Amino acid sequence: MTVLSTSLHVPVATAAASIAKTIVVNPSGTGDFRSVQEAVNSVPDYNNQWIKIHLASGVYRGEGGDRRYKSYILLEGEGAQKTSIEWGDYASDSRGHDTASCGTFTSYASNIVVAGITFKNTYDGYSHTKQAVAALIAGDKSSLYSCGFVGYQDTLADLFGRHYFKGCYIQGVTDFIFGLGQSIYEGCTISTANSVEKPGFVTAQGRGAANDTNGFVFKRCNVTGPQATYLGRAWGRYSRVIFYQTFMSDIIVPEGWSVWNAHGYE
Repeated sequence: MTVLSTSLHVPVATAAASIAKTIVVNPSGTGDFRSVQEAVNSVPDYNNQWIKIHLASGVYRGEGGDRRYKSYILLEGEGAQKTSIEWGDYASDSRGHDTASCGTFTSYASNIVVAGITFKNTYDGYSHTKQAVAALIAGDKSSLYSCGFVGYQDTLADLFGRHYFKGCYIQGVTDFIFGLGQSIYEGCTISTANSVEKPGFVTAQGRGAANDTNGFVFKRCNVTGPQATYLGRAWGRYSRVIFYQTFMSDIIVPEGWSVWNAHGYE
């Protein structure tokens, strides 16, 4: 199975070498914009030149993301411990959000590179589990480096498209990496979080037909955390998840996987 071609992911250095413009975001007002969304909105539709949006260290509150036609953006923080985007919407809240619209950060555009940022959904899912997305990635050819994704349920919506995650930290409890993405996770730390819901599920991959090319590959990752978990449950009848040369601590339940929506397709 070819999940991701070697030419797909765009190293930060490669994108940086061809930057046509740099936009600085700083909530103090010393940059070009105060908010991430203002900076993204300033990128022309159907853009075809790399534009770097640099986020100064700090916590950016509020939903943000790139529109479908805002391509070729390098979104760069000052490190996942220093730069974060945080918000607390969840599915079925009073504002009428569903899973796809409650994300702290959403990316529908293709050719996107993100580096050194933590995306956090601040909804407290410890005792009241709700779908609360920290980041939704649905564009093609998206690469994310040294980023953090923090939540409880549905933390990272790896929804559609070819994606590459390198050196990222992903935390949650239930289905916290889910979707129909065609993605490689390399050198990432996958961590459970404490919750009243036990055990949890790392993945919920949605491949629905035998000829679908999507699937998740975890290469040289580390699966750890304070709470027991399944490696995943089958959201689709042909769900496909591969863990390759990956360290797994003793939190993995003996069964490993849950059939869920794929009874009869084991």
